[in-house]
Amino acid sequence: MKRILFETREKNKMICMVKFSEIRDITHNDFKEAIKIYETSFPSNERQSTDTIKKRIEKNLYKMLIGRSKDKVVFMTLLYPLKNTDFILLDYVVTDENFRNKSVGTKFIKNILKKISSKYLILEVENPRYGNNKEQRERRVNFYKRLGAKEMKDVRYILPPLSGNIPTEMILMVLPEYGGGKMDSSLVKKLIVQMYKELYDRNENDDLLNSFVNDIKNPVELV
Repeated sequence: MKRILFETREKNKMICMVKFSEIRDITHNDFKEAIKIYETSFPSNERQSTDTIKKRIEKNLYKMLIGRSKDKVVFMTLLYPLKNTDFILLDYVVTDENFRNKSVGTKFIKNILKKISSKYLILEVENPRYGNNKEQRERRVNFYKRLGAKEMKDVRYILPPLSGNIPTEMILMVLPEYGGGKMDSSLVKKLIVQMYKELYDRNENDDLLNSFVNDIKNPVELV
């Protein structure tokens, strides 16, 4: 999937003791360790450059959070608060492959939801109806649903390629519960256009954006 690589099944798994903290110093060794996990976990067409991440952290646009188990960085994520909204994009979440299936991701989600209280997370998740790893994608969607996330039903969302020319079919999810299970389509469109502009440097006239954003029907059900 695009940005969330950690455990998808929790049953009968031992919980790993991980402490989460924010990284603001891009020269710190923990930043370098986190970037190493990031660069080895995501394909180039779905990955922001390290320079972009550094600049966004320095400008306080991205918040990088890491998880440490003893003296090792085992988890990283990037949060992007969408300007002048109640929504935060949960961006690039990954657990070190040796620490997956140990509830690290579950612990992080529960931890971050307590901290943002009045805000909502938006998740870009690979669409299970596409790609060769459909079963794995479905497990990831179900992982988030078990934590209370809701999918924007019938909303097509395409992640623009960050290198090369291959876009990725995604779904959008919201966490925690929002609006009694419905969102106004104008808000959904606004958020998508804003993500395209702020994260991917594509304006509202972008051909890829306009290939799907105007097809969103009102209201958008959250299922």
